[in-house]
Amino acid sequence: MTFFGIIITVYGLSYSRLALLLYGGRKLADSEATFLLQMYCPYIYVCGINGVTEAFFFAIMSQVEVERHNLRLLGFSLLFLALSLCLSYMFGTVGFIFANIANMIIRISFSIKYITEFYDTIDMVYRMIPNIPEIMLITVCGSTALLSKFVLEVIADSVLGYICHIIIGCLSITLVLQYTWMAEDTSFKLFIKSILPNRIRDKLE
Repeated sequence: MTFFGIIITVYGLSYSRLALLLYGGRKLADSEATFLLQMYCPYIYVCGINGVTEAFFFAIMSQVEVERHNLRLLGFSLLFLALSLCLSYMFGTVGFIFANIANMIIRISFSIKYITEFYDTIDMVYRMIPNIPEIMLITVCGSTALLSKFVLEVIADSVLGYICHIIIGCLSITLVLQYTWMAEDTSFKLFIKSILPNRIRDKLE
């Protein structure tokens, strides 16, 4: 599922402007909103990882450790506030998203540290890292989507260019989903089946 989250982030970076163009027109797409939406994609991704790791983290802690960690969360909040002030001053509105991403990464790191100490192994950390075929697929798909964005969306800037950009995205995401379906664990398959109509779900089974 980590690999799937990275893919969503990659395509979010490449297709944010097109989504805003279709939603609110050229004025919205050419504003700062495009960059904000692009940066929001990795933020949602790290939020998802933080949610899973902290949920597991809290599940294995004792009551005393939970109370102690609540004090740490207060420290994380103060750190987030300081980062928000500094990064917003340096980068403007998007600095607030940068601060959120940094805060989530710090909390994820702390949770993973505790979990690895609890199990006395780092196997779970390795499982979160994409393998070589996945990295290659991410690189190819990400590069293709970004190249398509700059050549067909930015340089050509025509209806035909946008249509080609969408077609390229659909073809590459189909390849990604096919690979993910074959290579990922059952949790991904269960998630896909849960959102499909019963008729299609029965055929897959």
